[in-house]
Amino acid sequence: MAALDLAPLLMKPLLAGLLALLLGEPGALPASAPAEARPVVPVVPVMPVMPVMPVTAEPAAEPAVDPHFDVSGISEYNLPPAPQAGCEAELSTAGAVFKTSSLKMHWNDSHEFLCGAKQVVRYQRGPAKIRYGSSPRVTCAVARALLRFEAIVQDEAQRVFGRPVTTIEQMGIYNCRQIAAYAGWVSQHSFGHAIDIKRFTLKGGREISVQRHYGRGPDAPAHKEGQFLRAVADRIVAEGVFNVVLTPNFDRAHHNHFHLDLAAYVVDGT
Repeated sequence: MAALDLAPLLMKPLLAGLLALLLGEPGALPASAPAEARPVVPVVPVMPVMPVMPVTAEPAAEPAVDPHFDVSGISEYNLPPAPQAGCEAELSTAGAVFKTSSLKMHWNDSHEFLCGAKQVVRYQRGPAKIRYGSSPRVTCAVARALLRFEAIVQDEAQRVFGRPVTTIEQMGIYNCRQIAAYAGWVSQHSFGHAIDIKRFTLKGGREISVQRHYGRGPDAPAHKEGQFLRAVADRIVAEGVFNVVLTPNFDRAHHNHFHLDLAAYVVDGT
């Protein structure tokens, strides 16, 4: 991956209009960075800005895009993810229950970008024994990340509530689209490379809602539900489970869910 000069982005939320973003450099992020790619907007009180950072790609099992798709001129950040060597074997070894699936690669309606991906699975459950309201059809890489995510969820559920999570309600995986507020940026949902999480249910039926319980601002709410959600989000970032983690603290578009994806950049939206 080409090295990025991201220094101009670091203070964008605080010095908008004072610094000019570098344009036209290979691999540079556009001036109008999308929600999944722009730096964290600080919440009052102002907190340090988390820079957007590139991610070193893992070895690919094969090219992300077949040669008959002419993707010349499309940014590397807007291309489907490449298949990862040994990913399915890792899922099996970890005890995950899944089936090979597909999201056929195709041009969007305006022929501007590709949607779909090569290495897709229907993820049912992992060793943490958490069910999903609807089984996620995601890239294998996201399924692999869900194993680590679920382990964190169960750790924090036991610590805070003394009981496990039994169900996670997700509200979206695949959607062939650009990011609504940022023309020219393709959502990771276009590749099944993202998942939106809105609710957790504990053994016994107690529900934890991102919309109702996450709260706003830098401090966790006093109630246990908020403490659980903050701890989960913080650990996902700290342990590098997903590259992009957006929460209600990030913007209004994420007021009711966690957006988790494996884009080729890192954003802490907690």
